Amino acid sequence: MQDRLMRAARFHGLAAGLRLDDVPWPTPGPDDVVVRVAACGICGSDVHFLEGMPVPAPLPLTLGHEPAGVVDAVGAEVCGWRPGDRVAIHLGLGCGRCRTCTSGFPNACRLLKAPGLQQDGAFAEAIRVPAACLVAVPAGVSLAAAAVATDCVTSPYHALRCRGRLEAGERVAVIGTGGLGTMGVRLAKLLGAAEVLAVDRSAVALERATACGADAVLHVRADDDPAGWVVERTDGGADLVLECVGTPETVAAGVRALRPGGRLVVVGVGIAPPRIDLPQALFCLQEITVLGSFASHAADLAHVLCLEAEGRLDIEGSISHRLPLERVAEGLEMLRTKRGDPQRVVVEMGDATS
Repeated sequence: MQDRLMRAARFHGLAAGLRLDDVPWPTPGPDDVVVRVAACGICGSDVHFLEGMPVPAPLPLTLGHEPAGVVDAVGAEVCGWRPGDRVAIHLGLGCGRCRTCTSGFPNACRLLKAPGLQQDGAFAEAIRVPAACLVAVPAGVSLAAAAVATDCVTSPYHALRCRGRLEAGERVAVIGTGGLGTMGVRLAKLLGAAEVLAVDRSAVALERATACGADAVLHVRADDDPAGWVVERTDGGADLVLECVGTPETVAAGVRALRPGGRLVVVGVGIAPPRIDLPQALFCLQEITVLGSFASHAADLAHVLCLEAEGRLDIEGSISHRLPLERVAEGLEMLRTKRGDPQRVVVEMGDATS
């Protein structure tokens, strides 16, 4: 009989909100592992759920989809992993059989199972996931940095490299320089962009973007035209725009900031319909491309962790706030209100392993 308990921050719906509950310690199925969570990043998607965005799983649900930790137990059919291994948990796993998965888009599978989204997540002392979700954390990379890497870093990496097909020498504009966008600036430079522009309403966020390599920044105020600024600064428009906000206005600005033949990659998650703010004829004549991008592939996470191990990313330095599990609600509110100018907020367990 299972009598071992753990603490988990579970969302019970808009009326009841988030509560710290005692729940059974997970037991692995044949192809699963149980990971003792060391750290889990707080993401804007977690905040959106508390604001009313539909949750793709029955409630109550343990939130948290940016985890890293140490393998605690493995299922009978699991090979290649053993207790004590330091691991990051990739955001989700497709079915592996459908046309979407076999054509290279497992992160878009209709049967995707992601912790904190479709199944219990990692704002908890332990989590059960399929072994196929695990990625080894290299020596020298902290588990807090590995947790941030699972979404905050791999999402812009996937958007720039896999979806946007960024080429060396191109000009890039990043709209929204919170956690995702700031890493987008650093990654764009690392991937060879000749010039990276950053746009945001926060002066603090733009200071961070500058520190990460932005060549020019625009502190957007009420009457500013960020698209016009990008077009003027790049002499005709950006080759690639990375949108990290998720509002119709910022998507529209991203479209208008492109040169003919340019690509907009939308990473920001929102529930309002996006807007292509151009006449259809002009949109067609200029051969503009608008792409959606969600999460990443496991190979992206492995590459990002190697970049961190080589000292080329400094994910560790992007963590602005570290909180214990008991204060996860405070961290969510901090991210929602931007109080304290958070960049990345990480929940760390009391017995977290470095």
